[in-house]
Amino acid sequence: MSTLSIGQTARPRDRTLEKLVARGAYLAKLAWRAHRSFLVLCAEIVIAAASYFLAIYVLSETHDPGWAAQIVRATFGFLILFRLAGLVIAGLYRRSLRYASIPDLISICKIVIFSTLTFWAFAWWQLPELKLPFALFVLDCMILQLLWGSLHFGSRILKTQRAVRRKHGRRVLIVGAGDAGMTLLKELSMDPASACQPIAVVDDDPAKSNRSMYGVPVVSGTKDIARLAAEMRAEEILICIPSATPSQMKDILTVCRASRLPVRTLPSLTELADEKVSRCQLRSPKITDLLDRTEIRIDLQETRRIVGGKVVLVTGAGGSIGSELCRQIAQASPQKIILLDKSENSLFYVHREISQLCEASRVRPVLADILNRDRLRELFRSERPEIVFHAAAHKHVGLLELHPQEAIRNNVLGTRNVAEAAMECGAARFVNISTDKAVSPRSYMGLSKKLTELYIQDLARTHCKPFSNVRFGNVAGSSGSVLRLFWEQIQKGEPVLVTDPRATRYFMSVPEAVHLILRAAALGKGGETFVFEMGEPLNIYELAKTMALFAGLEPGRDLPIEFIGLKDGEKIEEELWADWEQPVHTKAEKILMIAQQNPLALGILGKIRKMESLLQCGDQEGLLEYLSEIEPGFKGPQPDRLCLPVSAPPRPSAAFDSIGAA
Repeated sequence: MSTLSIGQTARPRDRTLEKLVARGAYLAKLAWRAHRSFLVLCAEIVIAAASYFLAIYVLSETHDPGWAAQIVRATFGFLILFRLAGLVIAGLYRRSLRYASIPDLISICKIVIFSTLTFWAFAWWQLPELKLPFALFVLDCMILQLLWGSLHFGSRILKTQRAVRRKHGRRVLIVGAGDAGMTLLKELSMDPASACQPIAVVDDDPAKSNRSMYGVPVVSGTKDIARLAAEMRAEEILICIPSATPSQMKDILTVCRASRLPVRTLPSLTELADEKVSRCQLRSPKITDLLDRTEIRIDLQETRRIVGGKVVLVTGAGGSIGSELCRQIAQASPQKIILLDKSENSLFYVHREISQLCEASRVRPVLADILNRDRLRELFRSERPEIVFHAAAHKHVGLLELHPQEAIRNNVLGTRNVAEAAMECGAARFVNISTDKAVSPRSYMGLSKKLTELYIQDLARTHCKPFSNVRFGNVAGSSGSVLRLFWEQIQKGEPVLVTDPRATRYFMSVPEAVHLILRAAALGKGGETFVFEMGEPLNIYELAKTMALFAGLEPGRDLPIEFIGLKDGEKIEEELWADWEQPVHTKAEKILMIAQQNPLALGILGKIRKMESLLQCGDQEGLLEYLSEIEPGFKGPQPDRLCLPVSAPPRPSAAFDSIGAA
């Protein structure tokens, strides 16, 4: 009891003491500010007096010997009064001397001119007998502006001189002489503590070239950045063109990469919400900047035409592709969007986000496993989705090489379950998401995806349904993407691990992948495979070096790159279609369609049932042998490298328990 009472009585005293200390500190701060402002005001008055004396002294040589003393005795008090009134009205003495700016200079000019004109009018009206020459007022005005300007800008002038004489710091080449570039150049040039030393500004505007700004030359020729950087011994390139279009930025980044120097850039104008430019806003280019091509424009009106007013179901809704798909659908006014995922955390966050993009009553999260056929049928019967996007899958090649049975269980059987449920409930469209690894597969992940493509083709043919596949390469920035793995290694300062210096991959952004999926839903007539036209594949080793440069590190010197060799199931090069497939252009930009049906699709349902039977019996070796029969030439990893159980009891397919989010 005593301890509690002591604690209770001590708290008010502590609070009172804290308030007194805080009030005392506040008053001390005010006193210091007042003291500092008073000292500045005194200095300004002394300077005003000195300026007036100096002006009188200069003009006294053309007048009688006693003229100067007479003028001082008659006018000095009035002069100080007018100067003091101007200072107090404008509050110049409260301005910071350390951070003087152009507005301060304008205020000085206004105060001097206003007080001088007022003093001249007063002298002409009240002291006409002195016949003060107008030259006295003009000379005093000029001298006072110079002296007050020196007082307020002296600190900045000294700071600038130290910055100009500074020879240390990272030598940087600035690209862009617009407002953003000049603001950054000023900040870097005027700050003696800056770690960067601007050596030149590159801009293609002929009106700005061959000039000097803040002591730094402006040169033309953004196409010659690599040569200029080498000649000037630059150590880093800063791109300051926030108004550049994506295509212009990609052209500049391509030229900068040839210099093999670290590159940083300012955000775009839409990202500069506060409209301020600072070196703290310099960042590494985005992952999508590495694609070396212009991203396709997402048409919201077209998305509305596809899914607007419809009941849409997305499996794997919490994954990288599934979540972006849900975002674009939610903004297109669907009647309802059903988010299906097995991962509780992923489903929680995507449901929370999508509920903010459209009415919460239109969003239904469903925590379910696509391997539970009864649960899926119940869901499809109750919700009657009109469009189904199947994004749920296991996708990590390395893991599925160790667990091939899970690739078949989740990707193949799961896709069959979702497609059958969609067929039974009368879904109008079904889009299955596949991968370029399904072409001439070398991995169990790729083989499982090829089997899903074959099943969807067969289902569409036999039932005359507009069920389609979409096939694309690596999605830049998605979970598990090689670019994201590289970036994580760079951020941790670890060596970047590259499989093979010859390895190439196709890349697309997450919004582009979703655009392809949505357009496939509109274009599909039944059994087609849609492919995105992604240009030339990118070399993985070159991408790793580029990412290091974009992170401000020089590959080989600041960041080691190690080659670890291809893993099981990986290829040197990926393909978007097989030799016998003939992709044709569609009416949609950069989307190709493969209409040929694979002969292996005939009887694929019976083969899937055989795989399901082998899985239920726990016959893992029999499953692998059967997969080799289905896909001639396919060779998986050696049995001793597989993580297979010794034995497994049979179990119904409804209890299968693996689902991933693409």
